[in-house]
Amino acid sequence: MKSGAVWLVAACVAVAGASGVSGAPAADAADATPAALKGLVAAYEQGLERVEQGRREEALSAFRRVLEEAAAVKHPQASVLVSTAANNAGNILLLQGKPQEAEAYYRRAVAADPKHALAINNLGVALLKQGKLQEAVKAFEQAIEAEPHHGMAHNNLASLLMRAGELKRAAQLLAAALKLNPRNEQTLLQMAQLYALANKPEMQPQIWQTLVKTTDGSLQERLRLGSWYLQARILQQAERVFEELLQERPEWPEARLQRARVQALTGRENTALKELQALLPLLPKEPGVRTDLAALLLKAGRVPEAETQARQAVAAFPKDAKGWFVLGCVQERRKQTLDAEKSYYEAVRLDRACGDAWNNLGVLAAKRNDVNTALTCYMAALFADPYDPEAQYNLGRSLVIGKKDYARGIRLLVAASSGSGAAAQRAQAFLADLETISKGGDPGWQAAGARPGERR
Repeated sequence: MKSGAVWLVAACVAVAGASGVSGAPAADAADATPAALKGLVAAYEQGLERVEQGRREEALSAFRRVLEEAAAVKHPQASVLVSTAANNAGNILLLQGKPQEAEAYYRRAVAADPKHALAINNLGVALLKQGKLQEAVKAFEQAIEAEPHHGMAHNNLASLLMRAGELKRAAQLLAAALKLNPRNEQTLLQMAQLYALANKPEMQPQIWQTLVKTTDGSLQERLRLGSWYLQARILQQAERVFEELLQERPEWPEARLQRARVQALTGRENTALKELQALLPLLPKEPGVRTDLAALLLKAGRVPEAETQARQAVAAFPKDAKGWFVLGCVQERRKQTLDAEKSYYEAVRLDRACGDAWNNLGVLAAKRNDVNTALTCYMAALFADPYDPEAQYNLGRSLVIGKKDYARGIRLLVAASSGSGAAAQRAQAFLADLETISKGGDPGWQAAGARPGERR
């Protein structure tokens, strides 16, 4: 799935509210409450207020103050405050892109309350962000053990298992998560992705029926549900949904846009391009129309037109990551490498899950022999979308050639080769070359360099 996927595990981190402090001292029992404990509660509540106001640094300072002063407070409630404050501090650090520091706070939260399932789940997210997959799996399992009804941990663990190819166990977890919350969009989308991975298209209509039953059946809800299939690249089902909607509501611009996206992904670029051009005046507040149009124009070789549309897109919607990504692609086509890098970095600054931008940044870094930066970018791309063949191929190839982690590199290349498209074909060719080398042959390229004429 691409960067628009709604079930990314980073979205499963929640800041505990005031209710996270169970049994907080009542106002009418002030005389029985130690002054030091009241000070901790006040600092904690101040942290919550700052979170609600978006003042994260001040909130972090307040939660840290709770942790610093709690050691001197001899009261059972202090450990509860420590656990929730540490969890919230970890959340803020994770949102700031500091997973290692967040991990330390989550561990402190769990040490204070070993049954704090939310903190254990969030610890798993921090570990996952650092590439510590086995530890993350263990954390999510512990979260489920601590609280069997913890749906987020089910989703996160299922995501990792799907990545590892353990589809049967992932299906069991998702089924359990769906029982806990039948309307959970993340779970339903993961189930659709699971069936796609398991090559069970016959199950996809059943998932669709489940999705429909969780909504009011309105056109708008069905459009949203259809977009999940588009995100999961279950394109035949997605197009069927959009066609049915257009039969009921002809010329609906939003449904036409989604159908055009399916057309672009299924080799009907000219049809999609004409549709997007017609939709420009109908959807002036939708940034995706112009960026999708720019991308198709670039693919058709109409670079000046693509640049015009891309620049208009970022001017009108400066916070839309996809617009910056497409502008970077245009600039790269024009050999404006430095400008392209700036645009790609702006894309990932706005959306850390913009895998395509991470991939391109990695390729540009590799071209200037900056191996470490390239690996970092490829890893970020793979975290953004564990099923992206482009990210699998780029990272796998780099790990093999750079002799960083041969076994993992081969696993990624095999995963990429099992898919479809250009990245899968490159992975297949690369694996064939490795087989030739193992037999003493020479495929015609040097292990330290790129394959001649290789395209992303």
